[in-house]
Amino acid sequence: MAVSQPEFHIISSGKQSPREVVQICSLVHHLVDAIHLRENNWSSRCLYDTILALLSSGVPAEKLVVNDRVDIALLTGVERVQLGSRSVTPSEIKRMFPTIKIGISVHSPAEADAAGKTGADSILLGNIYHTGSKPGKTGIGVGAISKVKDEFPVVGIGGITPDNSAEVIRAGAAGIAVLSGVFLSTDPRGAAEDYRASLKGGGAR
Repeated sequence: MAVSQPEFHIISSGKQSPREVVQICSLVHHLVDAIHLRENNWSSRCLYDTILALLSSGVPAEKLVVNDRVDIALLTGVERVQLGSRSVTPSEIKRMFPTIKIGISVHSPAEADAAGKTGADSILLGNIYHTGSKPGKTGIGVGAISKVKDEFPVVGIGGITPDNSAEVIRAGAAGIAVLSGVFLSTDPRGAAEDYRASLKGGGAR
């Protein structure tokens, strides 16, 4: 059986300008496996233009993941989208666009298993640990990862640092996702290097 390396996903903060997002992504894209554009307050035009700017800056289209906006993803040649609980289901999207890769963000093993039945290709599960972005919400813990069926990859998110990344992978996750850890770092490239090194140290799956 082929051994795969853990994936490293980064998620935009929703607190930065399109120019800042492009600058950070151009610095770190070679260190990550996926860049999620989660910018609910941007207009369609802004998201479209930013994706084109990312592509022009050398960020590969296959590393980009567009949150919810299937239309913008298709218009820009991005074939990965991330959905939430209020989104159209993967099966409905794939009926029209069968080649698109779809991830779903969930908050429990039960939600993860339900999402898999709707045709999701991957699951973003969290928050694993306590995180400042979810005040008052305790982490569900790494044990939640092992409770999800092995039919689709699970990426852990929420409070993940270079120090606990390996623990998430050992629990069975296919990878980790971070938001503030890279995009809001004073040294995004250095932070991305630290996360990548921690995943290498955690071993292959």
